[in-house]
Amino acid sequence: MHPCRNDGRKLIDMRSFSLCIGLSLIVFIGFLPAISEARIGSRTVEAVGHGTTVEGAIDRALVSGITQVNGAAIASRARSSLSAATATSDGKQVSQSQKSFQETIAKRTKGIVQSYEILSQERQKGSSLYRVKLSITVATFKNSPQLKRLRMAVLPLRLDKSIKGSKAAGRFEEYFRRGLENYLTQTRRFAMLDRSFIKEQSNELSFLTTPAVKQEEMARIGNRVGTDYIVTGIVEKAYSYVKKVKMRTTGRVIKTPQIGARITYRILDVASTQVKFAATAKIHRESGSMSAAADALSASVGQKILNAIFPVYVLSVDGETLTLGQGGDTVKEGAVYSLIKLGEEIIDPYTRESLGQSEKAVGSVRIIDTQSKLSTAKVLKLNIGLRDLMRDDFIVRPRKGISAAAKKAKKMKDLEKEFDKEFDKDDDEDKKEKW
Repeated sequence: MHPCRNDGRKLIDMRSFSLCIGLSLIVFIGFLPAISEARIGSRTVEAVGHGTTVEGAIDRALVSGITQVNGAAIASRARSSLSAATATSDGKQVSQSQKSFQETIAKRTKGIVQSYEILSQERQKGSSLYRVKLSITVATFKNSPQLKRLRMAVLPLRLDKSIKGSKAAGRFEEYFRRGLENYLTQTRRFAMLDRSFIKEQSNELSFLTTPAVKQEEMARIGNRVGTDYIVTGIVEKAYSYVKKVKMRTTGRVIKTPQIGARITYRILDVASTQVKFAATAKIHRESGSMSAAADALSASVGQKILNAIFPVYVLSVDGETLTLGQGGDTVKEGAVYSLIKLGEEIIDPYTRESLGQSEKAVGSVRIIDTQSKLSTAKVLKLNIGLRDLMRDDFIVRPRKGISAAAKKAKKMKDLEKEFDKEFDKDDDEDKKEKW
């Protein structure tokens, strides 16, 4: 019997359970190197080099080939190693055999140059220089396919002058930034690039150059990419304190948390510095914590960014059940969305630029299931025929309504108003007694 099966028994034998966990770990750990090695590939290019010796000309051709494949960062590291790739005897330079020389090259470049073939070799007329043309196979790192997506990074938000030095504002900025990074990553629409742990990443890349690491791992160096857009902004306000109201009749002190913030944020095109999107967001709560408020605001901002760039499309229709092109943590089961019919493209009369397609709300749907990349919704209300859902293009957008947290905050505020009324009533009674 397989150790990982329970076969209906309520109690699992501890030895079998331990064996099950052990086998799972072995399979998982064994799978990790395969994932890593699958991203180290090779590419063959042609390159020309010149030198006073054949070996020197080969060196320069190899550096040129490495530059074509992996860029100047790795080529510069290989250049100094290649300069030592010829042997000396009694102070005189001695040429090595091609096989021996290739082995030396592979060792000196830590495996970046896997092999090469001399396509042509000649000594230039009237010159002491040699010219060689090589076919070079160079180890290369295969970037993640996700990097083909729109690349984006969330940068630290600045603190307004009025709240600089505020610990609450600093904590809010960190919570908000991390929450926004998490949300945008979960959408699977962007290639999110980290800008918070650059030092740790640089240390790890430096480790790849040590003798303890496999030679081919050097191909990972020089593969950092830039962003298309950055998200940044200013925290204009952030506060967290407890409001106290003392009742005169009973002496009871009513404590109400006051948590909130206001930010302005924008999406910038890195290449042109153009502001692609800008907005203001704020939140106020009378319960919970600073981190919970920051998480709620980051989810709201992330949702606005996503819907501005990548609205959620209806992919397929099966009766009153719709499949939506977004899932993960960004789509919550039970949430209600407006169903939007897309119309003709709208052109700005001044700039002649496209403003997108016209939109018309035709109903509402409720999310009934979520997967990692997709979600399923059920039609709640529909102002058009079901057949129209099969023909036209539709998207869904979150409905603007009062969330559970907002309802709770409103209830707390109403409660506070009742206490305020009681307070005013007590104050009036005191005045009457004095009169």
